[in-house]
Formats: sequence, C-alpha cells, structure tokens
Amino acid sequence: MDKPRLYDLIVVYSEFANSAGDKQYREKAPFSFKGRYEIYNDSYSYFLLKCKKMGLRTAFTTSRDIIGPGLFKSFWTYNKKWIKHSGKAYSRILFDKFAPSSIAQQKKLRLLTSSKEIYMFNNKKIINILSNKLNTYKCFKEFAIPTVEITSPSKQKIILAKTELDKLLKKHKYKLDFKNGCIIKDKTGAGGFRIHRVDDGNGGIKQIKKYYKSDKKNKAWLSYIYQPFIKCNKGFSFGKYKGFIDLRLIMLDHKIIQAYIRVAKKGRFRCNIHQGGNLFYISKKVIPKKVLVVIKKIIKRLDTRLDLKHSLYALDFIQSNNGNLYFIEGNNNPGIIWEYKNKMDEEKSKELINVIINEVKSIIQEKIIRN
Repeated sequence: MDKPRLYDLIVVYSEFANSAGDKQYREKAPFSFKGRYEIYNDSYSYFLLKCKKMGLRTAFTTSRDIIGPGLFKSFWTYNKKWIKHSGKAYSRILFDKFAPSSIAQQKKLRLLTSSKEIYMFNNKKIINILSNKLNTYKCFKEFAIPTVEITSPSKQKIILAKTELDKLLKKHKYKLDFKNGCIIKDKTGAGGFRIHRVDDGNGGIKQIKKYYKSDKKNKAWLSYIYQPFIKCNKGFSFGKYKGFIDLRLIMLDHKIIQAYIRVAKKGRFRCNIHQGGNLFYISKKVIPKKVLVVIKKIIKRLDTRLDLKHSLYALDFIQSNNGNLYFIEGNNNPGIIWEYKNKMDEEKSKELINVIINEVKSIIQEKIIRN
C-alpha cells in the first residue's frame, strides 16, 4: 500500500476546483481558465508559495479527493507552475475552503474530520451559526434583520411564513424601516446569488414560487429565508462613497484585521462583487462607533458558546435610511481572492493571506508543543 506524502498543511477546496486525479480535466491549474474562478489560481499559487517561503510544506486538493480523515487520493502543488500528483497526501492541519452543498458532500466532510487528530482552520461550531442565515438571526435577534424560514414553495407555507414575519415586524422597535416590501434569500447562499426582492401582498407569493422554481434548477437543495427589505441607499456614507452600501469586517482572534465597504451598482440593491458591486477598503479608524459596540456584543455572545481561538470570520452590516444599524450576516470562511485590475484588493488579499499563514504557523507550533 502506497504511503501518503505528509504535509504541514493542506488546502481543501470545494468542487469548484478540479481534482488533480481527474483524467478528463486537461487544464494545467486547479481552477478552469474558462470560468469565473480563474483568478483563484493566482491567489492559491501565492498562498502555496508564501507557505514555502515560511518553511511550510503545503498542498492543494479538493473535496472530491477525500478518502479518510486528513487523507486525499490526489493533490496539486505549486513550484513556478501547478503540478498534478496522483498519489495520496495527508495532513493533520487543514485550511478548509469546503462548504458542503449536498448530502454527499456532508458525508465527505464528516469523513474528513472523523478523527480527533485532524484540525480544521475554520471552526466547525461557528459554521453552524454563520453559514446558516436563519441560525444567525436566532443567535443575534436584537442586532439582526427579522427573519423567518419558508419551509416549502407551497402557497400555504409561504402565507404561514409571511404571517410569522408580520408578527416579528409589528413587535420590532424600528417598524418604519420595514415598509418597502420583502426579500427572499437562499438560507445557506453566498455571493449575492439567489437573493430576490418580492412584493408584500399576494403578488409576492407568485414571485416566490417562480423564483423557487428557477433557483432550484441550479442547486441540489434550497431553502429560503424571508426578510423585510430595508432601504439603505442613504444609510452608510464613507467620504465620496454613497448609495446601497454594506460594511464588511474581517475578524481573527476577535480582532478586526481588515475593513471594507461594498457599494451596489447604480439601480441595484445587492452590494456583492459578483452582482456588480464595487469594493473599497477603509481605515479601521472610520468604522462607526455603533458598529464597534455591536461587534463587542457579538463577540461576547460567540465566546460563551465557542472557542474561537485562531478563527477567521467576517461580519456584515448595513445602516437603514433612518440611521438604524443591522447585522446582515456572518461569513465563517471569507475569501482570499482579489479582483482583476484592482491593485488595492490584490495588496489587501495578499496581506490577509500572510496573516492566515502566520496563524497557521502558530497552530502547528501549538500542536507540536502539546504532543
């Protein structure tokens, strides 16, 4: 039986990346040059090169390659170019960029982490709170946008969800923020995909059924959350940047390490980069005080439930036109990529990668000492 190659760290990506062992995949990098993930090749080659310079043996693999706890059947390395390896690889420490989107992938994740010896960089407990928007609301009701779940696309279930949401809105202290229709979102979605603005009345029911049908084609499972639409085109203002803006803070060990805003394209409300939004980094000094107050409360709440040492995550906020702050959602696994032609984004993303690798070195050192 072939012995696996041992690595200090293995990056495990979801199936957006291509397995090194896939005979039908002919391209010379894990992310296809034909799709929108091409730029990921640059960020992860930088990640692997930086690890090498810091004395860490590092490989890159995919969720398709998982065959045991910390064990993979094929992998990529990088040395001036991407190199495919068909043999096995093993590491006790994993930088996981793997968010299961099917029952089969959930089983893969359970297999990957089935040994106590395996350490995942991203905290498994925080995933349950931040990767599920309904759970995020339940944990942070006093800061978050009122949220209920639509459990099925039937008219009866949609009406039931609407009734539940109306009850929450009537009791809320900022009722005036909730007069602009509603939003439905994929409960575990990301990137601004599968987010739709819908009407308040009976027309909204037809819209939800329509969106459910069209979105379902592109996802193995789908569950919507139902929220009020909050106007925030005159909410946050950072110098010359105005309009629909959300504020994202990147956190590590309970500290803000980066801050940036995303500004929606004119005529749109979604601020995500994949939806045409623009990204601008801001100084931590200009983060509004009310945001810092809420962050402290969020951290305190998380601290009572989780051990967040070494945990990397993001927190997103909007401010309504009436000046009220809302915690939109969290991200337990913020990206380390940058946009082409955005030099500041590239510089900041590389800065974040450097911080992550230093944190990985600390984790490895702790594991050595404990053993």
